[in-house]
Amino acid sequence: MRNGSVRSVVIAIVSALATAGTAWAAFPDARDPPPAGWTGPVFKLSQAYPGSLPNLEPLSKRKWRDFDFKIPAQAPQYLKAVLDYCMEGNTANNFADVGQNSVRKWYHAPWLHTTASGREFIRGMTRERPSRVGELGPAQTSEHANWAVGFYNARGGHTIGQVWKDPAHPDPRKAKFPSNTVTCKLLFTTAPLSQVPFLEGSLEWQADINRQSGTGTRPTLRLLQLDVAVKDNRANSTTGWVFGTFQYEKAASSSPNWWEHMVPVGLMWGSDVTNVLANNAPTQQWINTNRGQKLHLGFRGLLNGPIDNPLASCTGCHGFAQVNRINSPIPSIPRIPVANASVNSITRYFTNIKSFTPLSDDYYSVDYSLQLQIGIARAVQAGQASLPAGTGVLNGAAGMEPLPTRMEVVTREN
Repeated sequence: MRNGSVRSVVIAIVSALATAGTAWAAFPDARDPPPAGWTGPVFKLSQAYPGSLPNLEPLSKRKWRDFDFKIPAQAPQYLKAVLDYCMEGNTANNFADVGQNSVRKWYHAPWLHTTASGREFIRGMTRERPSRVGELGPAQTSEHANWAVGFYNARGGHTIGQVWKDPAHPDPRKAKFPSNTVTCKLLFTTAPLSQVPFLEGSLEWQADINRQSGTGTRPTLRLLQLDVAVKDNRANSTTGWVFGTFQYEKAASSSPNWWEHMVPVGLMWGSDVTNVLANNAPTQQWINTNRGQKLHLGFRGLLNGPIDNPLASCTGCHGFAQVNRINSPIPSIPRIPVANASVNSITRYFTNIKSFTPLSDDYYSVDYSLQLQIGIARAVQAGQASLPAGTGVLNGAAGMEPLPTRMEVVTREN
């Protein structure tokens, strides 16, 4: 084969990889491998991240753009359109392999497999905040564990791939998600039906949450909550994102399809700290007052799902998806305010942070993605990665300060 032909073949291969997506590295699928002889489902991390930014899908596929989320009458229509987008192509196999969806592929964030909370091998779920007694209704008499798995559409997957293109040096400077990025997250509870009877008929998964050996049956979990988020330029004056959450309710429909029972809890595009401080109803959100199960929201009526912390909010938590550039950044990421918190604590936590905006010069924003933040933190703290050279903080004549080895992490607890 002549040189020109070889060059043409190489160019064709590179072009095909850029179009189809490239697995930048073989990131681990889960914390533990399946045991020998296991015949049940096995989670596969969807990591063939698109090498180039995918084109926008037609407006007919992005129907949430037809609705103004700031208008209360249109907010539920916006949420329903996003939910339908997430369901399309995933309901036939109940989200068994989102990376092989024939309608649109979805992608996972890597490095969520480590620690006791890391991905289990059956469904790829990570441990969430547990539900305290009574948080899931009056019949809940004991605390129960919750586990979840989330994924991004192709535009979000491209950004994840750019951040993790060099697995040894994840680059938070690449973490600016493009418009119309969509993310979806399924959250399951171990609570039995006797304590959460409204979950009858919900999607059930077995998961290796107790890290058992052998091929025996694993615990059954039921879908309770489903979260969505959309990068929407109509929210640029606050956060740049629209967050929404749903809860499963048996009584919501007579359909045998579990997804027809997902009831919107609400959506939000900002925490509206001015009204929060005044104990007035927040205006940068819509709450569905007609939902059947009036489970808890967030701080002073801000939106948060039934599995989330009742002292926080969707935009409050995700705004602190920040990667520190040094070991002792200033300011530190604030903790979730207590019920009787000071004005200063409330203001620090609930003031809107715009998209891809760092908390200070000691941070890089990873654009409201806690999955990116946690993954980078775990890789760095495990000694398996470091931030790229040149991402530290310049300290005058002393030069660059050392790159961080201790990372700030946001969880639903703090």
